[in-house]
Amino acid sequence: MANCQQIHYSCRGQRYYAVAFENQSNGYEIRNRYFKGCLAPKDISIRRVRDDPSTECAVFEGFIDYLSALALGIINVADAIILNSVSNVNKAIPFLKGYAAINCYLDNDNAGTMALAELTAIYGSTVIDRSTLYSGFNDLNEYLTHQSFTTKLNDYENRQSSINP
Repeated sequence: MANCQQIHYSCRGQRYYAVAFENQSNGYEIRNRYFKGCLAPKDISIRRVRDDPSTECAVFEGFIDYLSALALGIINVADAIILNSVSNVNKAIPFLKGYAAINCYLDNDNAGTMALAELTAIYGSTVIDRSTLYSGFNDLNEYLTHQSFTTKLNDYENRQSSINP
């Protein structure tokens, strides 16, 4: 299953396009500059790194955080479950059985904390809170965006200092 696709749609006579991320029920999470939503049915998304299950699974609230983790290279050997909303945490529970480690990259907000608590109540110490990796930021994507901006700014400043010593 491809990570993302481009879809085209119309709303009130206007044509748009968006990034689409497929879920387990053949629905799509869609995002563009103007819209963040779902083409029903709403469900979780599962990405496996190989045919047989990995010993680790990473759990994300949304697909943008999942893509951010891929960009950061922090989940190369782990399967991934993308909730597509914390309200879908119960749908993920049966799929998490059997993993030796469940790494949770949930948002640093009340909803993320509650979802983490729910998973921990069921799977105990197998659940690992990874949100400390991006403490000070709401989510992994915000952290990545900040890192990318900081890197570009530092590169620019280094070029400027080499041009104007």
